[in-house]
Amino acid sequence: MAKNDIEKIVLGAFLLDEKNFWNVQELLSLKLFQSDDHQKIYAVINELACTGKAIRTGIVASRIGSLASGQDVDAYLSALQHIASKEEYLPVGDYLEELANDAKRRDLVAFSEQLLKASKDLNLDPDRLIDRAAQKLADLSNTNMAGMESTISSNLRNIADASEDRKFGAIAIKPVLRGIEYMTGDIPLGSLLLWGGGPGSAKTAVAIQQAIHTGETEPTTLFQLEMSGQAMVTRATQHHTGVRSRDVMSGMTPEQTQQIRKAGDDFSLNKLLIVTPKRMDITNLKLQAYAHKRKYGTKLFIVDHLKLLGRNEKGYMDPVKAAYENARDLKELAKSLDAVFIVLCQLTKAGRQREESPEPEMEDFFGGSLEEHADLMLANFNRHAWLVRNPPVTRNAKPKIEWEDKVRDAKGTIEIYKLKDRFGDPRDFRIFNWDGANTRVNDLPTEADQQMLPV
Repeated sequence: MAKNDIEKIVLGAFLLDEKNFWNVQELLSLKLFQSDDHQKIYAVINELACTGKAIRTGIVASRIGSLASGQDVDAYLSALQHIASKEEYLPVGDYLEELANDAKRRDLVAFSEQLLKASKDLNLDPDRLIDRAAQKLADLSNTNMAGMESTISSNLRNIADASEDRKFGAIAIKPVLRGIEYMTGDIPLGSLLLWGGGPGSAKTAVAIQQAIHTGETEPTTLFQLEMSGQAMVTRATQHHTGVRSRDVMSGMTPEQTQQIRKAGDDFSLNKLLIVTPKRMDITNLKLQAYAHKRKYGTKLFIVDHLKLLGRNEKGYMDPVKAAYENARDLKELAKSLDAVFIVLCQLTKAGRQREESPEPEMEDFFGGSLEEHADLMLANFNRHAWLVRNPPVTRNAKPKIEWEDKVRDAKGTIEIYKLKDRFGDPRDFRIFNWDGANTRVNDLPTEADQQMLPV
């Protein structure tokens, strides 16, 4: 069926019964209609609906004025109704899907022609041109921003169906550490977890552990913006291979090379993909995230870290504002892809240098009021490093002895604080073992674990 005929049936259905309009209202837009006359008719119908007025043929005709084709308005609208009434069944939603696909093709053709023309202009920066192309493609891939409607009953049935039918895979991400699971429970798909910490607080180490852990069962993507893939993997698998990053840089022995090869075989079934771009902005990340979701069904995305993620904006943009807007976009992306996004965040300098109550708070995250976008917020704190940087300034022996005891007790530990939880108790914290030699965070043994240890 010709697209023009489909447009006539759809508009005629709206004129026959305005229920047909409201049933598909969230799918409608002006650009679905290619004909100028059909755009004018739809615009009037939409205006009447949005102002609470009845969609009646006479009212629509009186507001249109004239048609570009020169046809009589009343006669043309009556003809649209007649065409729609001849249909035994009116699958308006299916017809709109056809029109939407056709509109996307028109947009894609127009964009391709513009891009081809611009690429021949030697005065244009090719990198800038690629960024603009990526932004446009991202817009085209996510044009329908209408919310999905559902009832309580349908949501509950969908949850039960997903739980029973394992082809859907997990509906939440299980934390890699038992202590984090105690604080947060499993992390629901569609969630944004912002994870902060100062330098040396092991936030990257534990995030990579999470990526590897989830990758054992679920497709996972790590956007590593801070270091190379090889450097990251060497650090992350050091406990497995026994080969340090320093050994790789200075030259490995044949035995170490063999260990690396064996580890490659051991991790061959892991579903973690590591993306290490030279630079990345939010548009590029969205495109790659959509591609990974469609190709692999990715359930977990990790971004290291928010401050290094750019925005495709003209001119200078304040880094704090950029981080805030990127966090907002990442939350929208998590919902759109039905995936968990774990995004590592830097803490502000003021937050890191606070002498009293040095434990991290939500307002310490670089990027302003990021808690507005986050479902969960965690923050790491290296108390040992903080104590070493802040010795007591006194000649009194007692404060120094107390400080030395605290330094000794804090050595080899990392504290993780829960600062926000949309799904549970808002505040909590746990202490973990920090194996700095292998850049690895582990659960501290519980009392039950201690009882199992040999005397």
